[in-house]
Amino acid sequence: MDKVLKQAVTDIKEKLAKARIDTDTGHAINYGWQLTGRRGSETVRITVYNGKKGIRLVVQGKTGALKEAAEQCCGAGGTVAGTAAACAVPGTELRPPGTDCWIGADESGKGDVFGPLAAAACMVTEKEAQTLRACGVTDSKALSDTAVADLAGKIEALLGDRTIVTVYMPREYNRRYGEYKEAGKNLNHLLGGLHGENIKRLLSMHKCPCIIIDKFGKDEYVLRALGDAAVGRTVIQVPKGERDTAVAAASVLARHAFVCAMAGLEKKYGMSFPKGAFAGIDGALQQFRTMHGDALFENVGKLNFRTFDFLR
Repeated sequence: MDKVLKQAVTDIKEKLAKARIDTDTGHAINYGWQLTGRRGSETVRITVYNGKKGIRLVVQGKTGALKEAAEQCCGAGGTVAGTAAACAVPGTELRPPGTDCWIGADESGKGDVFGPLAAAACMVTEKEAQTLRACGVTDSKALSDTAVADLAGKIEALLGDRTIVTVYMPREYNRRYGEYKEAGKNLNHLLGGLHGENIKRLLSMHKCPCIIIDKFGKDEYVLRALGDAAVGRTVIQVPKGERDTAVAAASVLARHAFVCAMAGLEKKYGMSFPKGAFAGIDGALQQFRTMHGDALFENVGKLNFRTFDFLR
């Protein structure tokens, strides 16, 4: 344990002791130290970790007097922007124990040469997560387009205005990507901004203590986009986040939006566009050039792909 982290652990243990909360010695975790706090029969977990922006604290446990007291000792409601290493727990759901509701976010189309970039965010409760799992909600990559469409309808019916879907059609995507590139930024900045806006829209309507994002790059991409919205909340960014039902539901909605947008492009331009970045791409490029010329590629494809180097 480094000196800064060691001092932070000592300080929080002293504060907890003054609040008549007993703590154990604790144990090391990635990026930090985890303590168990006790008062009578109640227990909570207090995670102290040293992140890029300094010491951060997360209180996990059943809502009650002990958790409230521990949160007051930790400040900022007891939860702050965190990392998967500090907050993720084993099992299907990745939110900290005792979390009543949480937001999941995911995207679709990032790796597809043709079509839009779509992103979604969903806010669920434990009961709703159980319902969604029973319906078959899982990572959209494991589902057919037909199954995705069916599940998207069920998710929207169950969650109502606790779902947000944003689609950047190719022309909009290319414009935004160009702006980020001029500012010295990249696709991950664009994606972080997109997730941040979706999540903030949900938070403007509903209170939620925890946010889980399928990790695609450094944590800072999303945290910067969230800004003050991350303060006082647990923010978990983890690879294969679709293990969590809220993230899986977001992946289904994002995929459905992507598939629907692709169908619209195919109808408008009178041809099929292959999904992905390899199979069938060359043939579709040649067909589109013959039918529509090069000037309209910005309306159907993501021009940052090397596939479109011939346009530069």
